Amino acid sequence: MPRLQFRDKVAEILRDAFGNRPDCRIAYENGPLTDMDGSTLPVVSCEIVYTTSEQAELAALPLLKDEGSLLITVLVKGMSGSRHAYMLRDEAATLLQRKDIEGATTSVARMLPNSNLVKGWVGYRAAIPFSHYHR
Repeated sequence: MPRLQFRDKVAEILRDAFGNRPDCRIAYENGPLTDMDGSTLPVVSCEIVYTTSEQAELAALPLLKDEGSLLITVLVKGMSGSRHAYMLRDEAATLLQRKDIEGATTSVARMLPNSNLVKGWVGYRAAIPFSHYHR
């Protein structure tokens, strides 16, 4: 359950910040589908990518330690509006970096290279490392 609570809280933070804005749309796990063909507004998305899970101690009921990254991607149509995309990416990173989110601790965001153009959209990306101790 702690992993689901973490995922839900990340989605809630992003939904609260970007859900009702007129300058972008938001996509997150288990959220409403985003029609990429019907709009040219930037899309702010976040994906939780786990890289490792391990036993954190030798007690009878040991804690688990998950590590991974929150992958933020701001998709923009046809390389348009890169300045706005960078602003949205940095804003999303600031919301999630250096925080305690449902027991997970996040670090400073790492800026990643832009994604390649796919179906007319390019992604401006950042990865926020996290570690999460739980039972």
